[in-house]
Amino acid sequence: MSRDQPSLPRRQFLQGAAALLTLPAIAEAATDEPSWLWSGAVTHESASVVVGFARPPAATPALLVSPSRDLGGAVRVEGAATLAPSRRRAERTVVVYRLEGLSPAVEYFAGFDPLSGTRVRFRTFGRGPFSFTAAFASCAGGTRPVPASHVSNSRVFDAIAALDPHVFIHMGDLHYYNIIGPASPPDLLLGRFRRALDRVLSQEHQALFYRRTPLVYMWDDHDYGPNDADSRSPTRTAARTYYAQDVPHYPLPLCPAADGPICQAFDIGRVRFLVTDARSERLEPAGTLLGTRQKAWLLEEFERAVADRAPLVVWVNPVPWITTDGDVHGWGRFAAERREIGERITALGLGSRLVMLSGDAHMLAFDDGRNNLHGGFPVAQAAPLDRYVRRKGGPYSHEPPKQENHQFATLQVDDTGTVLTVTLQGYRFTGSTTPTPVSQTRLRIECAGLRCDAPT
Repeated sequence: MSRDQPSLPRRQFLQGAAALLTLPAIAEAATDEPSWLWSGAVTHESASVVVGFARPPAATPALLVSPSRDLGGAVRVEGAATLAPSRRRAERTVVVYRLEGLSPAVEYFAGFDPLSGTRVRFRTFGRGPFSFTAAFASCAGGTRPVPASHVSNSRVFDAIAALDPHVFIHMGDLHYYNIIGPASPPDLLLGRFRRALDRVLSQEHQALFYRRTPLVYMWDDHDYGPNDADSRSPTRTAARTYYAQDVPHYPLPLCPAADGPICQAFDIGRVRFLVTDARSERLEPAGTLLGTRQKAWLLEEFERAVADRAPLVVWVNPVPWITTDGDVHGWGRFAAERREIGERITALGLGSRLVMLSGDAHMLAFDDGRNNLHGGFPVAQAAPLDRYVRRKGGPYSHEPPKQENHQFATLQVDDTGTVLTVTLQGYRFTGSTTPTPVSQTRLRIECAGLRCDAPT
């Protein structure tokens, strides 16, 4: 929680959520009423809001942005619209609004009607030392192996919202549509990705959560293509295009025209976040999970973090890192590339101030570095949001005696400017809006200067 800008009291925040963020059904949306909104790419002075309309509005509306819940004194922001075929062969419209010149550590609301209608809410980050909470998890698509809906409307999202994180890091499998088909015509696959997103954002609990919590999203296989999809998937171009146009995101240095991996880097306070794409460049015959360009980018970002004297680096890697060589899961079949990356991390002295967040494995487990043979840094696995339990990788130093559904975790940073303390904590939704902390999934790391103590 930010020391610069305290969040709303939990009860007040949740009581106002329904009226603030009412979601109309997509099929019933009025022409000028958005079907969904979500936000992301937040910095200390900017953010992005992406809005979907089931049908084209009469004119692309300006977004009203204000620190007031009622949008009093709002600033009008114009957006960039993209038209795309919908399932009814009509035009579906997505509008991206880039918000600039915001004040640091301030809560903002954005919408189209100051008296009624939908809202999105986010908080800008503070400059310099800044305390915050990021929630993270993956795998939301129903509890059966092959759910009929392929999407989740679980109340686990209400439980995450109750912690009021500054951002939610979704590490893949936003849905389980396993999209596949011929690469031509291109609009066919692109339309399938967009319909899947529309379906996800029509789920009450997910949609409400994304309207009040900014998103950092990286796909895995089931929301990029079919199970275990890689760079050879016919969905690659469509997935990249849909992500670039429909998902709020930070700059994509290797994907300027939806033609590369969707890796990205950003800062929250003094913490550097690196997000890598584990699917669209993966090619097992070549022994690479990241691809040549993305691996070079990652290693350069590690060097930049050292040069910039970042006290902590968080690597969002969607698939399990701690696996045996040759294991079919995660990095197991890319042992040489993993070894190269781990050796570079060690050579740069980053191992003591790097934390990895991972998903894919349907389990909640942390490792304090003792079982990480490639870099020795802590690793946090968090899943499933709404899916059956399935173990992958390990062993891990911190793991609950029983894995269950509806699991997630938080990374809490308390930064005084002199000492930066990181706390990783696992949670589980057990029926109450207030999530239950999971025993044996808690790590604490204290960093002073450019040195972090061993996790406890």
